[in-house]
Amino acid sequence: MLHEAMRSYYAPLLILLFFGVMVLVDKLFSQKIKRLFLLEIFLQLLLMAVTSLDQYFAALGDAGMAWRLRSITTCLNFVIGPCSPMIMVLIYDTGVSGKMSKMFYLPQVINAVLSVLSLWNGWIFSVNSSNLYKRGPLFPTSLTVGFFYLLTLIVFSAKQQNKPNRRAETTFLTAAFLGIGSAVGLELFYDLNFMIWNVSSVSVVLYYLLLTTQKILYDSMTGTYSRVAYEKQMEKLNYKHPCTIAMIDLNNLKQINDWNGHSSGDAAICSVTAAIIKNKFRHMKLYRYGGDEFVLVSSRICEEEMHRVLKAAQRFCGSMSELPVSFSYGISVHRRGEDIYKAITLADEIMYRNKAILRDGDAAD
Repeated sequence: MLHEAMRSYYAPLLILLFFGVMVLVDKLFSQKIKRLFLLEIFLQLLLMAVTSLDQYFAALGDAGMAWRLRSITTCLNFVIGPCSPMIMVLIYDTGVSGKMSKMFYLPQVINAVLSVLSLWNGWIFSVNSSNLYKRGPLFPTSLTVGFFYLLTLIVFSAKQQNKPNRRAETTFLTAAFLGIGSAVGLELFYDLNFMIWNVSSVSVVLYYLLLTTQKILYDSMTGTYSRVAYEKQMEKLNYKHPCTIAMIDLNNLKQINDWNGHSSGDAAICSVTAAIIKNKFRHMKLYRYGGDEFVLVSSRICEEEMHRVLKAAQRFCGSMSELPVSFSYGISVHRRGEDIYKAITLADEIMYRNKAILRDGDAAD
């Protein structure tokens, strides 16, 4: 049985080891997220080892102290199992808010206590002196806690309404939930061994790749799409799909930086993007073009509607901050069969003309 376990875990073991190297050399994520991913890898490897030993001790029958050793490995399985999805939630939350209530850990604490006590009272499991395993009345506790954390992860993702690629992220997490759930069902009801942690380890690696993609597409400071996402979208729209484009640039950012410091300048940039996001329609996408320049794109609204959205954002922007925060913009329309970069250049020229008019007006005052 031990050899069977080693053969079953050979591929995911190599995947996790290579994955660990990827995390160590990663330059996108913070040290905290990297440590959490490394902890996730360690737990996956530990659970594979514990599961393999559990199967080995089960195959020994009533020989010697096999039943006591099996009790320990079974207990470790129940204690550690829900930690894997819990850490996935912590990784996600670290990238979003970085704050998690202490109550978040309570289900796992309860599960761990009940699992350890089951060594004596059999509430979740029991292994008798004949090395016969039996499920206790509270057997679903560990599975319930694990699925609770997976569902929490899906809910967290679904709530990020303005996050780029949010639907794809939520879809992936739902698929991972169903995949792990199917693996659990196959082990419980069809006695197929070594399914859960094979599926789980692959899900963790794919989760890392998903977050890497999100990191590239998403500007963490402003909550907008990144320049990379912008380039991909322009390539998709060019010559093929009509759209309305607005080039946006903050006014007097240099003065804000000089008078109040660069942190105030960052706050001004975030105020403008928050105002636009607050007033834009769902099908409009806001990209950070670079520095304090942004591009607002929509394939569904006309130039007049884009003006109304940005005028409303300008009014809202002025009421959001004590700083003199405002922005100028220019709008152009891209038509099917035309070069989209001509429309972008035109919107940019209009934006700078409007900025110059505003600057001349301030000088006259």
